[in-house]
Amino acid sequence: MRLAAFNVCAALAAGLMLAGTQPALAISVTVQGTPATVVAGDNFSVDVVVTDIVDEIITAWDIDVSFDDALLSNVVFTFPVALFGDADTILDASFGVGLTDAFLVSLLSDADLRALQCPGDVCSPTLTLATLSFVADADGVPMISLVNWGLANDVKCADNRQCYPPTVAEPGSLALLGLGLIGLALVRRRVA
Repeated sequence: MRLAAFNVCAALAAGLMLAGTQPALAISVTVQGTPATVVAGDNFSVDVVVTDIVDEIITAWDIDVSFDDALLSNVVFTFPVALFGDADTILDASFGVGLTDAFLVSLLSDADLRALQCPGDVCSPTLTLATLSFVADADGVPMISLVNWGLANDVKCADNRQCYPPTVAEPGSLALLGLGLIGLALVRRRVA
């Protein structure tokens, strides 16, 4: 009886560990509003938008926006600071050749951010992180994309948790978990 209880507990623990390795959210981050074509001298703006938010707040983000510098110049980067606490934010943007790097960190508590981003405790399924304004330097098809996701560029949600890009368990951790489960099965088989 003791071994059966142990096996049930081990199976539950393994299930919880596997559930913990899956991404908590399925949000995505996209550039919206890129025109199909531009003519030299055109001014336009695009939004960097988080979509598929489910009852979640955004506490910080760091993004790199790539564009064709022979076709476009990024002239303005606008932060929606009202959604992150106005004066209670740290933010910056640097403009490079074909790349704009920007970040924002709110110093507010999660509860205060929820009040700003989820009025009446109802969170919108989308949130605009930033607006970039461009000038077309030539005629053509503009390509604007988010790049360099990973350790330096991400979106943080409540409790300063990385929610984009989704995090998954390292292959080594999953291999160790698998070996442990195989070991439990072998022990059970020998005892039975």
